[in-house]
Amino acid sequence: MKFVVECFGCRSNQAEIQEWIIELEKRGYERTTSAAEAAFGIVNTCSVTEKAEKDVLRFVARSYRHTGVKWLVAGCTVSRDRSVMDLKYREYFFYDNRQKERLVETVCDLFPLDSRLVYHSAFRSRVFLKVQDGCNFRCSYCIVPSLRGKARSLETKAVLAKARHYASLGYHEVVLTGINLSAYGYDLFPRQTLLALAAELQHVRGVEIIRLSSLDPRYIRYPFVKELSAMPKVADSFHFSFQSGSDAVIRRMNRGSRSADYRKILSQFRECFPGANLGADFIVGFPGETEKEFRETVAFLQEAPLNYLHVFPFSPRPGTKAAALESLPPALVRARAAELKELGRLMKLAYRESCRGQTFSGILIEENPNYALVVTRNFLSVRVPPVRGYKKRKLHVRVERVVNENLCEGKIA
Repeated sequence: MKFVVECFGCRSNQAEIQEWIIELEKRGYERTTSAAEAAFGIVNTCSVTEKAEKDVLRFVARSYRHTGVKWLVAGCTVSRDRSVMDLKYREYFFYDNRQKERLVETVCDLFPLDSRLVYHSAFRSRVFLKVQDGCNFRCSYCIVPSLRGKARSLETKAVLAKARHYASLGYHEVVLTGINLSAYGYDLFPRQTLLALAAELQHVRGVEIIRLSSLDPRYIRYPFVKELSAMPKVADSFHFSFQSGSDAVIRRMNRGSRSADYRKILSQFRECFPGANLGADFIVGFPGETEKEFRETVAFLQEAPLNYLHVFPFSPRPGTKAAALESLPPALVRARAAELKELGRLMKLAYRESCRGQTFSGILIEENPNYALVVTRNFLSVRVPPVRGYKKRKLHVRVERVVNENLCEGKIA
């Protein structure tokens, strides 16, 4: 029996989708990319911004009108709008963030099969491993804690078991994800840490690269950075949830940090990971953001040793403190977002130009007759001449040309 998947939102959602695919294939279900072939579909949803939620609702409505697929709709949008969706789409199945923990078992109940065949489509060459969910902070703009609940961590033993299983399937890069990954282990007894987890994963045979997803600056201290740099499997690319470079805006966001903290963190990572690819999230157009405050963020970015940006226009989420504040004019928000995105594009180009002529280890993620695509340890996408037999194997690639801010060209070294 074939199924199709769709995913919106963060890497934690991607990790959940990937785990569901692998588990369903073990039970004899076969993934397809064509809805016309599928008996059912699974979509993981996102409501972190108004745009993300609209994209989800548009997808569900279009699928309901135009396909015969029975969709299992799970995640944050269901947690927000369950009663409305239940009434509007009576032939679909809906699961909030708590219920989706048993989604694979639910599929087996709804769509039983007799086949004992095991399919393994190698969904991706890099596996996303969700080790943490929920968040205990209350940033004034963020709806995620009310949708995902309090911070919860997967026991270290369970994380290691999953990592070994994925390595046995041929996945050699593990991307650790979480709603607040930096909070990993603080809820466990005895208390664990993300640093200790990364150290344990160093010993898992077959795992060659360990990549950390977004890091919360409130948890980062110099010993964390220093000890992380001593772990040979940790990828030298790091992403931070900064959100603003203006102290006044950071305070109104209830982030509990200062721009000076961000500068110190970046300096420490540059010291311990000299060639690392460093990026961060930034929100523009937060309520009350003055031109002076926006220019403070621009000045911060022009001085900071960052190599890329994820820029988000502020999106008021009902139920958050920031939603009650007066929003800035949409045209002004769009203009500020465009300015930061252009700055981020130039950062990406400059970093890729600095990598020309260098050789990096990485994972081959795509093979076709015309070219192959490698993702390096420092998170560059490098197109190389077509090769065979390297899928999911660690290799080395030399960067020879920068095509654009998202793509380089090179050759297997």
